[in-house]
Amino acid sequence: MPADDRSWETVDPGDLGWDADALEDLADFCERQGTDQLVVAVDGRIVFERCWRGARPSSVGDVASVQKALTSILVGVLVEREVLALDDPVTRWLGEGWTKASPEQEAVITIRHLLSMCSGLYDDFGFEAPPETVWYYNNNGYHQVRKVLEVATGRSTQELSAELVFGPLGMAASAWVPRPVMVDPSGWVLSGLQTSARDLVRLGLMVQRGGRFGGSTVLRPEGYLEVALETSQGLNPSYGLLWWLPNRPWAVIPGPDPGSEPDPRKSFGGQRVNHPLAPSAPADAKAAFGAGGQRLSFSASLGVAFARRGGPVDARAAVDEELWRRIRAATSRGSEPPPPVR
Repeated sequence: MPADDRSWETVDPGDLGWDADALEDLADFCERQGTDQLVVAVDGRIVFERCWRGARPSSVGDVASVQKALTSILVGVLVEREVLALDDPVTRWLGEGWTKASPEQEAVITIRHLLSMCSGLYDDFGFEAPPETVWYYNNNGYHQVRKVLEVATGRSTQELSAELVFGPLGMAASAWVPRPVMVDPSGWVLSGLQTSARDLVRLGLMVQRGGRFGGSTVLRPEGYLEVALETSQGLNPSYGLLWWLPNRPWAVIPGPDPGSEPDPRKSFGGQRVNHPLAPSAPADAKAAFGAGGQRLSFSASLGVAFARRGGPVDARAAVDEELWRRIRAATSRGSEPPPPVR
């Protein structure tokens, strides 16, 4: 595995039996969608990389909610080290009054509920419903996970990431940067993960390989990852613990539901789609999604991991399906991809 950016091994697509024309089709799609960086790796080697709009392989940018996948990994490391537990009440770490719910309502919300997006809270932490009865992509709720990690360890998210993930994976381009204009309901300034597509692929490769990267073991193969990378609740089969599962039968995604009135207490809304997010993705595909089309996705069965950074994408483009369909058309492994979704 690459210890740093200078040690990435590259391989000619033809040497793996990949279709170069299909990869160019992938590049054409990405260029049309305002992409800055695209990296496709096979078995830990770069098979295709392209940069646009003045970006270089070392360029970084805020990858929006792709950061949630990294936070999930940090949780997993601390769970496996028994610093905290998924079913700890959030009040154990943040104290009473971190929400606007009653003490009784607040007391039953756990770390797992925040990770699976079923805490039952509105954006302002007001009470909507008991945990596990509604699924809502609550970004403010997610950031409380980072706050829990910092309280539990006495260290910043940057310090934890550098020790537990960035260092072992050689993610030298990655850092957490404050977003001064974004605050949670308590006034806590939120932070964004700034990174490169190459560093995102490193993260994907580690998870793809069951928590191992080179000589480092970040997570146990049969521990936290087995829970985080599967459906986490009964309300949205396409969501794990801050990870997306793009080939489940249906999904609830952030966005306005055309069948209901918008709720001003929910910035992201919620819309059910009655098909997989990416029908061409292998059954074992996992993904991290971020606004503007920031993407990290991988499949252990195909040995493929890819990352796209840049954007924004055309809102009408089914970006996850279009990426996976083109990669499946290029790869020499597995069955032929299905035709495009019409």
